[in-house]
Amino acid sequence: MSNDVLNTLIMTVVMALAIGAGFYVTQKVQPAEIERLEQEEEAIRLRQAEVETLMAEESIASVEAAEALQRWNARYKILPDQLTSPDVVDYLNALSRSGFRAFDITLSGVQNRGTFSVYTYNITGMAYYESLYAFIWNVENGRGLYQLHGLSVDKEVTTIPDRENEVDRQVVLARFAMTMDAYFAGSDGMSAPDSLMEIPASVLPPRRPPVNPFYPLILTDLPNNVDDLVDVEMDGLVSVVGGQAVFVRKGEMRTLRVGDRVFLGHVASVDPNRARVVIALNKGGIRERVELDLQTGERFRQAIGSVQLENVRGPVMEDAPPAPGTPEARRSGLYQGTAIPTPQN
Repeated sequence: MSNDVLNTLIMTVVMALAIGAGFYVTQKVQPAEIERLEQEEEAIRLRQAEVETLMAEESIASVEAAEALQRWNARYKILPDQLTSPDVVDYLNALSRSGFRAFDITLSGVQNRGTFSVYTYNITGMAYYESLYAFIWNVENGRGLYQLHGLSVDKEVTTIPDRENEVDRQVVLARFAMTMDAYFAGSDGMSAPDSLMEIPASVLPPRRPPVNPFYPLILTDLPNNVDDLVDVEMDGLVSVVGGQAVFVRKGEMRTLRVGDRVFLGHVASVDPNRARVVIALNKGGIRERVELDLQTGERFRQAIGSVQLENVRGPVMEDAPPAPGTPEARRSGLYQGTAIPTPQN
């Protein structure tokens, strides 16, 4: 065999081995390595994305934690570790001491909800609307943790005896029913009073309601003349002297001047030259101007002004007692009451 043939055979074998090795590396080894590298790259990208997500979540959590801490430090409600039903009843009775015609409380039950406990009360009664509003205001804006729900309010027209004149006065009251939850025995730290702040009065809602929705703009029935005032539509004008007008009521002379009260109004002017008296009346929300002429005895009536009825407002408690379980209540030594009926199962 010549050298050329031998060299050709050797080159052929070497090329075959090189091609085979290249084929093996390209088709067998490299795909597995490429797949491994791609998996590592994907894992690195996932870890990077996870780190970025964790950093974003950490930033959000830091903001939320700061806001939660700010709200916690700004809290003004207190959840007492101990609270008795008689203390709650005494507190509610103190809030309803003025402006209420009736106020009934019934304890419907007490529940232990794991991290806190709740007394539940059913409350019914009748009061001036402003007094009821003030009661709700004090319960919801006091430092004790109470919740009112299921509130229903209806108009109630009733009469109140007047012992001086022995004539009943007609008043418009609010008959109400509601449920109240009193919370206590909370988590550690909720009862700590040290960090509780005082709330400025400017950020709280007004103590008096802007309007009374149960008081009509115009009364269908006029009130009684409980103060026994001169009724210019019934009592006669008998004299106008100087700045005085003289009426006869039930056989008795009554002398009135400008500004003096009459039934449903007041004396607006007295004109001795024309012997005329002008009376401004508010008849259940309808304002009228009545002119009385002494010479003719005639009464001239003219409706004036806008329709508006002045509301008789109920009393409002400005200085409410502290809620039971608060540091103020403990320092004052309040709430030594008695128990109230508990429903029997």
